[in-house]
Amino acid sequence: MGQLPMNLRLPQLTFLLLAMFMALTGSAAAGLGDPQDDPFGAESGPILTTLSYVSRDTVRAGDTLWLGVQINLAPTWHVNSARPREDYLIPTRLEYVAPTGFRSAGAIVYPPGHNVFLIGDTMSVYESGATILFSMIANASGTQGPVTITGTLHYQGCDDNSCVAPDQASVTWRSNFGPTSSPLKHAEIFAEVIRPSAATGDDVMTASPDISSVQEMSDLERLIAERGFWGYILAFGLAFGTGFLLSFSPCTYPMIPITVSIFAGQARGPGRGFFLSVVYVLTMAVIYGIMGVIVASVGGVFGAWLAHPVVVSLIVAIFIVFALSMFGLFEVQVPEKLRNKLASKGGGDGIGGVIVLGAIAALVVSPCVGPFVAGIMLYIATSGSALMGFAILFTFALGLGTLFIIIGTFSSSIQALPRAGTWMESVKRFFGFVLLLMALFFMRTLVSTELLALLTGLLLLGAGVFGGGFDRLTADSGFFPRLRKAVGVLCAIVGIYLLIGFLAYSGLIWPPLQLSDGIGAGTTQAEKIPWQTDLDASLSEARTAGKPVVIDTWATWCANCHKLDKHTWSDDAVAAEAARFVPVKLQLETNDSPQTQEFLKHFALKQYSLPTIILMDSGGRVRDIIFGYVDAEEMLSRMRAVS
Repeated sequence: MGQLPMNLRLPQLTFLLLAMFMALTGSAAAGLGDPQDDPFGAESGPILTTLSYVSRDTVRAGDTLWLGVQINLAPTWHVNSARPREDYLIPTRLEYVAPTGFRSAGAIVYPPGHNVFLIGDTMSVYESGATILFSMIANASGTQGPVTITGTLHYQGCDDNSCVAPDQASVTWRSNFGPTSSPLKHAEIFAEVIRPSAATGDDVMTASPDISSVQEMSDLERLIAERGFWGYILAFGLAFGTGFLLSFSPCTYPMIPITVSIFAGQARGPGRGFFLSVVYVLTMAVIYGIMGVIVASVGGVFGAWLAHPVVVSLIVAIFIVFALSMFGLFEVQVPEKLRNKLASKGGGDGIGGVIVLGAIAALVVSPCVGPFVAGIMLYIATSGSALMGFAILFTFALGLGTLFIIIGTFSSSIQALPRAGTWMESVKRFFGFVLLLMALFFMRTLVSTELLALLTGLLLLGAGVFGGGFDRLTADSGFFPRLRKAVGVLCAIVGIYLLIGFLAYSGLIWPPLQLSDGIGAGTTQAEKIPWQTDLDASLSEARTAGKPVVIDTWATWCANCHKLDKHTWSDDAVAAEAARFVPVKLQLETNDSPQTQEFLKHFALKQYSLPTIILMDSGGRVRDIIFGYVDAEEMLSRMRAVS
């Protein structure tokens, strides 16, 4: 409020009453919802604050220092968890830099999210708060004195109506490097990851054996966490099934007669054959299980190694090479000399000999199943659970050896195995396409989603054609030819679907089709409301035509924008009312983008939140500003109030 003119002589009491009247009327106007008022303005407090904790004030060389950041959220607000259920949502993520003299001790421990029903779907979020933990090991080369660790917490917050832009918060931890360790502190914060040593008491802490249950979940652990008992059944069933199918692969299939001769000779009975074959297969399984333990134990290093683009490119190349072998360009077989040597060992009765030969066979067969084992290792690498790593690869090896057990128990049944022929060629082609699909899976971090969809579509279409999807069947065709045709047709249909989607999305043939889930600038409602994206041109058009304007703002990470698209703009009555408006849809991904800054300046908004809907009358005046989600009924009412 400006100063009163100096020549205006008002009694002091009158001046005070006038000032109070102006303040009260201003407050009343704001309370009535002035369209220029921004409830998310500078006066609003932060939606998220942090507190940092360390497990010890002083550590010595060799000690593990646990650090934590506690997230506190303002009432009604939430942030996405570290594992949101939708790909377009931005996860909560912590980054930190290990200071000189320290090294990271493992994966960051993120708490599980709370499943809440929002925007018409179940979402994984942190509501009132959460605590994120990680650990570092003090090296012997560290310098004694104060230690400062810095980190950044990345998050994106929403309430039930609005979302704010992705943001970050700086976090600082302080400890000391000294000759002795100080007692544990903040035990309640670190209770999930460290516990008192039974031998030495409460002051000395050791790593909890249950730490893997709260670490950042791999895809395999996420499957188990979401599906419970059936998640275990599915995970181990897939591991066993993959191993069993690989026992019929052209690389391992010729090993069956050789390995069976080890424990099915000298007219042994079924009981003895079963016992020896089980010992043989269990030995193979233990070898693979140990590989799983090693990978899980060094999961952070192994996972980071596998994430390197050069390593990923090498893995993709290996998959392609093995796939070309399956297509007949060249053969990958266990060396004949080694096969003959193993066959010459057949007939031995000693359990020790069977164990040794089982271990040798596990290593010999490894190159044949290596690409598939590498895929399994990728999933168990980030779990940090030695038990899970052992169990998954152990189960895989049991599947791989099941056929050996059957043949070893009933040695005469080896005669019932199909001889190599046309079926073997079909199996080879099948595994060839599977290997190429696995190559595309690893390639997903190196190429765009559009290119990945194109390559996957072409591959599946090729699998449908060369896999027998278009072969002619006769009345005498058996089960397997019909199954092969069904699988081939299914692959071709999915491949054509992906190719059509790629062409529709990329705009190579016709104008690009926008996505239907709110990620594109025009979403499901685009069929009903012809949104424009140029603000200045749209306002100019509205002035010329004398039409009102409706402006909607959105971003790919905005969950409530998706909700608005799905439930409000797609409503028939809202779309019909929007026909008399010039509709504008602006993508405001970041707070500092030129388009966002221009939008905020144009409408005198202090801070942007999404979705924000602006309704302007035919004279170009702002009549209503809607912050956040509103349902179709309210939107229709407020649009009808604008002329």
